[in-house]
Amino acid sequence: MGRKSLAKERRAQIIDAFYRCVKQYGLHGASTRLIAEEAGMQPSILHHYFKDRDEMIEELVDSIVESLSERYAAEIARYKNPKTRFNKGVDFLFGPTMINDADFGFFYACWAEAQRNEKVRHSFSRLYDRFRKAIIDLLVETNKSAGLSPTQLRDIASMVVAMQDGVSIQWDMDRKNVNLKKMARMAKLLMRLYIEENERRQPG
Repeated sequence: MGRKSLAKERRAQIIDAFYRCVKQYGLHGASTRLIAEEAGMQPSILHHYFKDRDEMIEELVDSIVESLSERYAAEIARYKNPKTRFNKGVDFLFGPTMINDADFGFFYACWAEAQRNEKVRHSFSRLYDRFRKAIIDLLVETNKSAGLSPTQLRDIASMVVAMQDGVSIQWDMDRKNVNLKKMARMAKLLMRLYIEENERRQPG
């Protein structure tokens, strides 16, 4: 038990150091030597806990997603009213916790890395799966899924994820013309219009 706990602690320490290095030097500049220095350990120790940098990238993406998922769950758990819960859930996705300067450098680097690295691409696939599931769960929990098929719910979730990604990039590149609160309102409106249109098409 103690050794497992130590291994988990060491892996977390390395991942934290890796993240700091990526932010400072970029993904390609974050060498094993720099990561080890940042973590305060010998480079050989890194290979004891991670077989390669790809595994470190995967774990870092997963740790960021896990942290965001936990913060999202904690935020919407504060609200019991379905309408408020829905609004706060979407606001979170387009708010400063999800869209900020801190993580952009890392994600840009990883998006580029995913073009050549199937493992990193798979990490992003899992990331988008988590976001889609969170949106689908939000629609179900707030009584907005009635009459929608699983495919339709997934389509709505995919649309919101695509909007969130696009808004994130625009905000980073041209933030004076992108208002995150307005984007959240538009996302809610589009979801409501889709749901209302589906209800209108229902027989009877």
